[in-house]
Amino acid sequence: MRFDKLTVKAQEAVVRAQELAREADNAEMQPVHLLAALLKEEDDGVVRPMLQKLGANAGAIGQGVERELERLPKAKGTQLGMS
Repeated sequence: MRFDKLTVKAQEAVVRAQELAREADNAEMQPVHLLAALLKEEDDGVVRPMLQKLGANAGAIGQGVERELERLPKAKGTQLGMS
């Protein structure tokens, strides 16, 4: 993946997803980390407003994402990879 080809907002989301994976001691960043990062964006995020426009419950989706994050394997002292 060419990080420099992403928009600034996309780069910020990927960085936040990596931080979430590291904080949780996950061995690799999964797509669910990226979704969690996008759902946590506040004022200038596009995912929550898009989900609301579609009639989806962003809060319920966020809770499901958090449950999935908790299920991921933990690995301390490893270099973070990307799925």
